[in-house]
Amino acid sequence: MNKVVGYFYKTIGTVIDYTLQGLIYIFTVLVNVFSSIKQLFGLLFSAAGCLVFFFILNPFILATIIRSPIFWVGVLSLIVPIIGTIAVSYLKYIHYMATEYFYDKADFHILGRTAAYKRMEDYGAKYRENLERERLKREQERRKRQEEEFRRQFGDFGTGGNQWGSWTFGSFEDFEQFFGQAQSGGYYNGYGQQGSYQNQSYQAPNSFKNQYEAACDMLGVPYTADKYEIKLSYRKMAKLYHPDLNKAEDAAEKFKQINNAYEFLSDDNIVRYKNLH
Repeated sequence: MNKVVGYFYKTIGTVIDYTLQGLIYIFTVLVNVFSSIKQLFGLLFSAAGCLVFFFILNPFILATIIRSPIFWVGVLSLIVPIIGTIAVSYLKYIHYMATEYFYDKADFHILGRTAAYKRMEDYGAKYRENLERERLKREQERRKRQEEEFRRQFGDFGTGGNQWGSWTFGSFEDFEQFFGQAQSGGYYNGYGQQGSYQNQSYQAPNSFKNQYEAACDMLGVPYTADKYEIKLSYRKMAKLYHPDLNKAEDAAEKFKQINNAYEFLSDDNIVRYKNLH
C-alpha cells in the first residue's frame, strides 16, 4: 500500500514538474524574443530619432501608428521582458517547492527515506535561503577577485598606499571605488590616455569544458542549467535507474554514471563553467 501511495505522489510531482518546466520554457522564449525586438526598435529609434519624434507630434500619423500591429508589438517588447522575467523567477520558485515536496513524499513511501520537511512552505523557505546563499557567495567571490586583482596590480596596500595615474589607493575600499568607475566608463592611466579595465578570470582547459558538458548531457540538462535544475534532473534520473527500481542489466552502471555526473556539477564547477563564457 505504501508503494501505491508513493507512486501516486511521484505521479503528481512528475505532472507538476513537466508542466512548470514547459511554462518556464515558454516564458523564457517570450522574454528572449521580445527583448530582441526591443533592441531592434531601440536601434531604429536611435537611427531615426528626429523623424520618429515628428511622427509622434503629428496627431494623424500618431493615430495611424497606434492602430498598427507594429506599435503593439513595440509595446509588448517593453512589457513582456519585465513581466516574463518576474514570471520565470516565480515559476522556478513554485517548481522547486512543489516538486521537492512531492518527490520527497514519494521517496518516503517507496524507498523509506525521511522527508526533509513536512510542509510545502518549508521547501519554499529553503529555496529562498539557497538563493540568498548563492547571492552572498557570488558577492564574496566578486570581492575576492577584485582584491586579488588589486594586490596583483599594486602590491600590499597596507604600507602607505599606492598610486596609479590620478588615483591613490590606501585601502581596498579605495580600489573598489576605482573599480566601479573603471567598469562604468574606463579609467585614465598615468599618461593621460583612456584605457580599459576588465576583470580577468581563469580560463579552464578544454578538458574541463568537455567534462562539464558531458555531465550535463548525462543528466539531460542544458549547459546553462542552474543548480536547482541540475538537482531536479538528477533526482528523476537517479530514480529511473536506481538498482532497486530498475532491473535492467546496465541500470547499476548507469546509476553510477549519473551520480558521478551530479557530483561533478558542483556549485564551484557551475560558476567556473559560466566564467568561461
